[in-house]
Amino acid sequence: MKIISRKTIFPALLIVLGICLLAAGCTSTPPDTAPPQTTATTTTAEATTAPVAGTTVSGAAQGSATAVPFAALIPFLPDAPAGWTADEPQGATWTDQDVQWTWASRDYSKDDARATVLIQDSAYYDVGYWESWDSLVSFETSEGYYKQGLVSGHPSWEFFTKPDSYGTWVGVNERFMVSVSVEGGSKQDLDAFVNAIDYGDIANLK
Repeated sequence: MKIISRKTIFPALLIVLGICLLAAGCTSTPPDTAPPQTTATTTTAEATTAPVAGTTVSGAAQGSATAVPFAALIPFLPDAPAGWTADEPQGATWTDQDVQWTWASRDYSKDDARATVLIQDSAYYDVGYWESWDSLVSFETSEGYYKQGLVSGHPSWEFFTKPDSYGTWVGVNERFMVSVSVEGGSKQDLDAFVNAIDYGDIANLK
């Protein structure tokens, strides 16, 4: 069983948009995100099949590690930044046949803004957010973008869609995935959560 939530819907839609741009050379605004103007507009878009960001380890065999208990992931969920309120953290262990992996998450709120931080230990299996990792491409349109980068030396993808949806995925040692999403907030809010996480200590988990 794998997590499917609304937190993954937007990234999936952006991936589809990126593939559309690559395959068809689309230059018009997608119908479901068309601006409300009554006059014709032109949308410029850039999409590149940038190589997936590398990691600091060579590929480990699936299942060569045992996922740490979700209770070990919870302490890495950050406290609420200034002005934000944090809910109680949650965690779970998922088992699908012989595949077992864990995750912990925490929700935050500030006025009308909402944020979620999720940390997953895949035990090197292709589960959760790792299922989409290798299919991501860099692109930018008038409605948003997907950008490849580094966070504390670890490969990352940052995404944005108008008006105020932001997110970052950080892959740690090809095993752990840190996902941060902000709805109704700002890029500064996203950075505050992303920078509050200790990726080095997560990488050292066994």
